[in-house]
Amino acid sequence: MQSRAHFWGWVLLFVSFVWGIEFALIHEALDSIGPHTFNALRFIIALVTLWLYFLFAGIKISKSVDSACLRHGLVLGTLLFVGFATQSIGLQYTSASNGGFITGLNVVLVPVIAWLWLKKHMRWYAWLGFALATAGTALLTGGVDGFGLGERWTLACAFAFAIHIVYTGVYVRQLDPLALTIVQLIFVTIFCVLASLLFESDSVQAIPTLLLSSDDAATVWLAILIGGTLGTGLAYVAQTVGQQSLEAWRVALIFSTEPLFAALGGYWLLDETLSLYAWLGAACIIAGMLVAELVGED
Repeated sequence: MQSRAHFWGWVLLFVSFVWGIEFALIHEALDSIGPHTFNALRFIIALVTLWLYFLFAGIKISKSVDSACLRHGLVLGTLLFVGFATQSIGLQYTSASNGGFITGLNVVLVPVIAWLWLKKHMRWYAWLGFALATAGTALLTGGVDGFGLGERWTLACAFAFAIHIVYTGVYVRQLDPLALTIVQLIFVTIFCVLASLLFESDSVQAIPTLLLSSDDAATVWLAILIGGTLGTGLAYVAQTVGQQSLEAWRVALIFSTEPLFAALGGYWLLDETLSLYAWLGAACIIAGMLVAELVGED
């Protein structure tokens, strides 16, 4: 059992690494493709990846897809669509590093949303984590004046992901987790395709040229394939299966590394740099995430 936990710990650390590095890849790809179009391609790849995984593993979920699974999958799929859409739009206007750290605020927002929505008691360490993360965001972005369009879109993404986590926590025990995962991903894909057709017709029409003969084809392909396979399809499976062997606090600790990987990805791939105040803000955000998730664990 211990070796299994170690194995999944490393797997989820790799998932966190992929999620972090994705910010730089997606930031670069969005110079050539619309955000909704990119997400549509990403989730199509993710669904194909999951279908192949289920086929290889002999997993059949059709009997687990009932009206409740469809209903909750629709809600969760809508939240994921909003989260990924606002994140991708935000990355057009802010750095990959900022995008990673602000998205990571969803960990701190979870107990706040649970307090507001479910009336769950919010302990002192959750308030402390929220305060540290808020101060860190101000330092990272340069205060109110530095909190621009990209940061606002990305903050909306953090709220959407936080609500998604709280909603999942309420209903996942009532449903088959793999069935719920595939259903919500199907809805996300549908929404992304519709959004791309409605708002980015030029980007959709340019897909053949972009992916087959443009100078940016390699960059876009890399972002779509890594985001669709490792960052979405296999990541969801790894998280679902891995959490059967790992305590919640260990998973939270592992995933708190995502913004750090985002900053490293921005530095390595895009030559982004953070000022001293920005690094201090990033440290406050990480501290707030860890305090909110770990201090209260037994």
